[in-house]
Amino acid sequence: MFTNFSTPLTFRKPADDHASQLLWEGGESMSVKPLIVIGKDRVCHVCQLGSRLDERVIGALVIYLGLEHDVTVHRDTGTQTGRIVAVEPYARHRIVSGRQHVCTILVEPESVTDTSLNALRSELNHPATGAEVFGDLLDFIHDAGRNPATMEKTLRGLSFDRLIFDGELEKRPVDQRISQITELLDRETDGLIGADYCGRQISLTASRFRRLFRETTGVQFRNYRMWRRARSYLHLVKEQISLTQTALELGYPDSTHFSHSIRHTYGLPPRQMKTHMEPSIFFLMDAV
Repeated sequence: MFTNFSTPLTFRKPADDHASQLLWEGGESMSVKPLIVIGKDRVCHVCQLGSRLDERVIGALVIYLGLEHDVTVHRDTGTQTGRIVAVEPYARHRIVSGRQHVCTILVEPESVTDTSLNALRSELNHPATGAEVFGDLLDFIHDAGRNPATMEKTLRGLSFDRLIFDGELEKRPVDQRISQITELLDRETDGLIGADYCGRQISLTASRFRRLFRETTGVQFRNYRMWRRARSYLHLVKEQISLTQTALELGYPDSTHFSHSIRHTYGLPPRQMKTHMEPSIFFLMDAV
């Protein structure tokens, strides 16, 4: 179906799978449990998003898949309704999905070529594209809900892209100097690490570093840093520590700045987000 991937994607509908068929027909009898898979450049989260989230700005391609019926996404450019809605990175939007479970997939733009990312978003937003394109993923969600060990076995035996898209997204070539900085930011979430510091690490001025970062990743350095820090909260949701401790752990100056950043990113405050996500089955991967 696609031609802009290292391995062309071949979305397909398994012929006889009962779990997937229930979802395609909108049946509510299929067992779905909240789960989240977190990798370096991918996230897959299944939960009930509801209809009361505030606007959110997520620094990744966001793919919403309604597991029972359509979802509606409101943004500045208009309103889109469909079983699948894909939103470009850093686009302000609000999702309305009712009481159903929704599968949210995040693809970090700096890990994929622009051509590949745009082709994927265009294809998923096409009116003719239905939930059946995610047949293998739907089966995985069903099996993981019944037996979490299945999730671990499946993810360790199959790349995340192949599980979700039945093919590998084309990797973006990255300057090794910028790879050094992104690895640094993944290790150190301190908000004090700015362009001046990063530039010095690779013998560039701050302005030249920002330009190189944008040219290499397709993302402005400031936006990338803010998103990755907010994203790191996903790793701490289940930790039994206070919000103030969490804020300091992630490099925010205080819990007020932390709460504002999380609400801006995800559309709800961190305490509510923590309560919402704690029942989920968590699986963390070093690389996806």
